[in-house]
Amino acid sequence: MTTFSVELENSFRNKDSSKDELSPPSGLCFTSTGNLLLADDFNHRIQIYDSEFNLLNSFGSKGKEPGQFQYPKGIAVDSGGNIYVADSWNHRIQKFNSEGIHLLSFGHCGEGKGELNEPYDIHIEPSGNLIVVERYNHRIQFFDPQGVSLGWLGDRGTVLEEVLADIQGTPADLLAPPLFELPTSIAQDSQGNYFITDSGNHRIRKFNSRWQEVLSFGDNGSEPGQFQYPLCVSIASNDLLYVADLNNERVQVFSPFGQFLFVIDGTVSGQFFEAPCLTAIDLQGCLYIGFTFNTTLFKYQIPVVSQKVLTENLSTLPNPDPAHIFYQALCLEQENDNAKALTVLEKLLPLLRDDTLGKTSPDLKINILLQFSRLSVNEAHDNSLALACKEAEALLIGVRNETLKHFLYWQDSAQKFTELSLDEQSKIVKNPSEVRDFNRELHIAEQEDKKVLRQTQKQFYCYQKFVQKFSQFICNLIESNLPEAQLKFANDVLLRQTRETLNIMKDYFEQKEKNEESMVRILGESQGEKGRLSAFLSQFHPNGRIIDIEQQLQFELRCHWHTLRTIAHQAPDAVSLENLGGKIKGEPSAFEDVMKVLIGFHEDWVGHPQMEQQLLHTLDTLTRVPSIKESIQKKNLTLADLAPIPYDSEKLDFLEIFTVLKAEALPLSKDKDGLKWGQDAFQFPDLSQHEKELALCANKLMETHITYQEKFRELTQQLEELSQNRKELDTQLKQTHIEDKVSPITINDNIVILQFQINLIRRMILSLEINQSLNLHRLVLAGAFLSLTNNDPTEAHRFFESFDDCHSSLDRQIHEISKSRKENSFKVSELTSQASKLKSEYKITDISDSIKIEEESDRVKSILGQLGFELNIYSRIKNILDKLFEFRNRLSTSDESLKSNFHETRILGKGGAEIGKTLSPYGIHYNQDGDLLIADYENHRVYSYSPQGHYQFHFGGWGNAPTCLQHPVNLACDSENAIYVIDEMNREIKKFDRQGNFLLQFGRGDFGPIFSLSIDSQNHIWVAEPEHNRIRIFDNQGKPLRTLQNENLKNPVSVCCLPNGEYLAGDRSESLLKYFDAQDNLIHETGKTDSAPDEIYFLAWHREHGIFGSDFWNSQIIHLNKELEIQNIYHKPGKRTGQLSKVGGLSTFNDQLAVANVDGGKMQIFDLSSLH
Repeated sequence: MTTFSVELENSFRNKDSSKDELSPPSGLCFTSTGNLLLADDFNHRIQIYDSEFNLLNSFGSKGKEPGQFQYPKGIAVDSGGNIYVADSWNHRIQKFNSEGIHLLSFGHCGEGKGELNEPYDIHIEPSGNLIVVERYNHRIQFFDPQGVSLGWLGDRGTVLEEVLADIQGTPADLLAPPLFELPTSIAQDSQGNYFITDSGNHRIRKFNSRWQEVLSFGDNGSEPGQFQYPLCVSIASNDLLYVADLNNERVQVFSPFGQFLFVIDGTVSGQFFEAPCLTAIDLQGCLYIGFTFNTTLFKYQIPVVSQKVLTENLSTLPNPDPAHIFYQALCLEQENDNAKALTVLEKLLPLLRDDTLGKTSPDLKINILLQFSRLSVNEAHDNSLALACKEAEALLIGVRNETLKHFLYWQDSAQKFTELSLDEQSKIVKNPSEVRDFNRELHIAEQEDKKVLRQTQKQFYCYQKFVQKFSQFICNLIESNLPEAQLKFANDVLLRQTRETLNIMKDYFEQKEKNEESMVRILGESQGEKGRLSAFLSQFHPNGRIIDIEQQLQFELRCHWHTLRTIAHQAPDAVSLENLGGKIKGEPSAFEDVMKVLIGFHEDWVGHPQMEQQLLHTLDTLTRVPSIKESIQKKNLTLADLAPIPYDSEKLDFLEIFTVLKAEALPLSKDKDGLKWGQDAFQFPDLSQHEKELALCANKLMETHITYQEKFRELTQQLEELSQNRKELDTQLKQTHIEDKVSPITINDNIVILQFQINLIRRMILSLEINQSLNLHRLVLAGAFLSLTNNDPTEAHRFFESFDDCHSSLDRQIHEISKSRKENSFKVSELTSQASKLKSEYKITDISDSIKIEEESDRVKSILGQLGFELNIYSRIKNILDKLFEFRNRLSTSDESLKSNFHETRILGKGGAEIGKTLSPYGIHYNQDGDLLIADYENHRVYSYSPQGHYQFHFGGWGNAPTCLQHPVNLACDSENAIYVIDEMNREIKKFDRQGNFLLQFGRGDFGPIFSLSIDSQNHIWVAEPEHNRIRIFDNQGKPLRTLQNENLKNPVSVCCLPNGEYLAGDRSESLLKYFDAQDNLIHETGKTDSAPDEIYFLAWHREHGIFGSDFWNSQIIHLNKELEIQNIYHKPGKRTGQLSKVGGLSTFNDQLAVANVDGGKMQIFDLSSLH
């Protein structure tokens, strides 16, 4: 291809032409003067050649002493001409001056910080810091110029392990991405991106300047773009990548965006081209290639034209490759020529449409569409946007269908293995002592099942990643402020695919339900007989796999709901409540579809809360839309409509269930002669004639509610007992003797039966919750109408007395559960610390102690799980009853005396490439421009959102490299919008610029546990240190300035800087909060109350509205004035609009208060303008 002109110019260092004993090169590097540095592998030395290939110098010999080597590999030169060598088998880096005089050595064999295991390549930053690729530690380690480790990035892992970790939600502290398998080289392009050869995984990894992975390309194979152990990558001045593809005996050339361009091999040079392992590019732009078994270096003339010229040439070829046109568009976007990039993409879209043979991969197509959606703000044409939406929809359908096909294949292969396995088990149970031949058929079925399972899990991963990109595509279009006609293209696609996903989910749940009916029947008839149990087991396991595919489909549904929320904010007139089910306004069956699927997840105590949470977030977002909010449905009630719902009712009115679910987050108020509850207006004709009957009805509803509470306790007790039985069986299984063939089979059968019973109890509990909500809805309506009447004093008094007792009792229960959660959370933390300490000491005698700690930790975690479940139940009940409690207060209190509360206007969740994933917000902060920064504690990142709530970027990720974070707990921004983050696990503060680029870190080894920081008007950083009983102030470079320690501070946990040098501190004294002047004098303090007993970990200040503090464990916000007088305690535990779980960070901007809802996995934005 003439576009890529490559010519062999020369070769040198031929073994036969040298008097010296030569070995194949293992490292190449050019100096600023054009000299070539070469690692002579088996001779354990470094050779220096001039540009004419004359040997100028040689230094080093085999050994372990300074200046000696054992198989030197990568070489790098700093700005001062000093030479750094990866001394691989000595597991160290050595530094020499330009003459080869030894200056410094650092590193030794190991996997800890500063230790190395076969360093293979080196890259030197402009700052002088070193980046070292460690082949056998499977990571990238960072060092300062003196050889002090700054941390590392990466862990060992295969592509499959990476996939499984993502699908299964493996915590980053157990398996931290990015995962490498024998990384070997590093190079950097002109944009600051890094490229790593992940040789054992047969791919190239691209990271941006924040060390976030932005691209991975290649897999095992011999086709263009595939690799067999890529060992080295070099980057030309035009940013093209040259990759030594070892076992494919070629060098492949790629764009910096991963598009394959051309190949260099023996056909180009006419030379023997075996096992290329090295590439390097000199100052003139020539490519050098070294080989594993050949001492000779080859020098090639390669294309040096700019990417702009190169991509223009590629795009004008006959039948251009869509990947190359995409490359052109990416280059134009990189150069900020977005309008021209969009034009290029619009010309590309018809090629995607006409690709009927599928030559262009779905992944490439969706990436093209993603770029198109990013650039649509530049006004794409209607035809192009319609075509893009149609293509994106077709791609989504294709990937989903491929996933379903994989699933069905897995079901078949797994079922075959299950049947053969059950047959073999029956024979063992009948005759345990019989000697049987090797069951080859069973073995083959088992291996096939494992293989298909891995393929299916990989497809699940691809499906989720594709769904995220599809959602990004739609969200980008929506946030581009499309005109109404263009918005309809995107909205129609979203509705169709939401509807289709729900339909597929319904079908699978119906299949699962039929299996369960059969299983219940079989279990009742089996009486322990193995043959009948086999029939039961052969249906139990497929049902478990149905839950697996349902979880994948649910992920797509959650992403669609995220997109629907985006539309609701951007174009509120374009949405309706029915959109939740993928249908248009006026189609009530949409609610039935949604509720059926939600109920289908009842036994899945991970999947059900995930779906319910996203459903509630979306439902509450839609009910805030003015057109929906103002759409009132009038209903006339009779006493029959207020009849109690029996706890064991199996009648499911899905529309009523949805109505009640919607009402739980909406206000109840008096409306003329009736009631208004959200979008429903209720009238009770002839109420005055039925006052006594209404009072009796209300009391029956209350009595029924008490019955529900009793049944709830009864079922949770049964569940606890069954769960304990399950744990005992698991223990028995571990303790069975290796020669006992029957017991493991019997125990496993009992485990499955027990798990089935646990699933049934879980379903019963959540069904009870549905019926209870229906009953409570009627109770509140009856009580509200009763409040409007001149009711019968006896029955009405009995009802309201019972109601008030129930309401107060719930308050006490919620308080006690919150207190217990705090205590048990601290127990888990202490047990985790003990376990970590024992693990670090590596004493074999401590194994029994470690097991005991692990068992106790599991027990306490189980208690925490139960407490969390109970808290959710009680909070939900209380929030429904609060509607009546607040309604009665408004009837008996004048408007002037009612306190104004702030109200929720928006929620934020994960955006960008992580749509559908869970946010874990702790510390938050609005910067000077109104951007909201969020510390995502469990995911070890910081996210940035625009003032409009649009995702902008994120940084961080698990690790101890400078750019990484481990449990970021809080953050703050200075006047330049630099970001300071508390890294909880490393007990240090890291500073990043406004784009998230690492600048510096300070405090490691000096801080104890810290949770709070604040920045004053001089950009000084204030840090509360409870363990050291002090507040310390640092300058913006991390230098300590002064320390505050006096009798007025007792283990400060939070600090908030105010204007004029004043500040607030929350500590562990009897005071809730303290106010100090600029001279550190205590001028105000407020004591703790029964309603606010805990420390305030997060503080926010507003010039007009006062002070806000988060009572983390009690799920409430304390609002105080400037004199620290409590104005209000905002206590609404729950999951719905305006309700709070554990309250994390707080921050104000204009009249907004942002609140981190920790357990709710969301950010809540409240309007403060209505506060007095």
